[in-house]
Amino acid sequence: MSPSAPAAANAGYPRLQILFHWLSVLLKAVLALAGGLRHQLVSHAAVDMRSVMIVHIGCGMALLFLTLLRAATRLAGPALPPLAGSSRAQRACAHAAHLAIYGLILGSCLLGWLIVNAKGMAIPMPLLGFDFPRLVAADPALVIAAVRLHDWLGWICYGLLAVHIAAAVWHHVALKDDTLRRMSWRRPETAAAGCHRCSPATEAQNENLAPADRLAS
Repeated sequence: MSPSAPAAANAGYPRLQILFHWLSVLLKAVLALAGGLRHQLVSHAAVDMRSVMIVHIGCGMALLFLTLLRAATRLAGPALPPLAGSSRAQRACAHAAHLAIYGLILGSCLLGWLIVNAKGMAIPMPLLGFDFPRLVAADPALVIAAVRLHDWLGWICYGLLAVHIAAAVWHHVALKDDTLRRMSWRRPETAAAGCHRCSPATEAQNENLAPADRLAS
């Protein structure tokens, strides 16, 4: 293995992907607060339910399009080489978890959009003066079914995110590898010590990865 290979394997994600990741974390946190705790917020804070739901729906729409943008940038860009020392089983679990998180976020946000439309309302686009297209006509029965599914997807997504966070902390504290540092603005020291480019063999390997592997890496 060339000296540049370990450095490439431990290099961080591109800055744009890091920005998208932490913006998604922020939006998901606000969504959880405004959605799961909406009744408590209205009861104990000086806010009304309409304001809380405006925040919840707005963050949901922002997260929907940010997730689509994240997926596009991951598919378009080169895949990050596997972390040095990681096993095939670890990488398979990480890939499956990442794809599931993407799918749950997109599904939950689309269901939220559908619920608003099924209640007979449109979702406005602030500042630009237009409404997002209506996915369905008003349908009270559809609202009941969609809300139930939306809640279930939300709880599953939060549970998977908790596992994702626990795994990142475990890698950082117990294994002491660069898993968490790869998604931070500060680059791993191993990457700074070596060449900033992958070896030709690693670059060729990355180009041959399937789009799903690029998205999940």
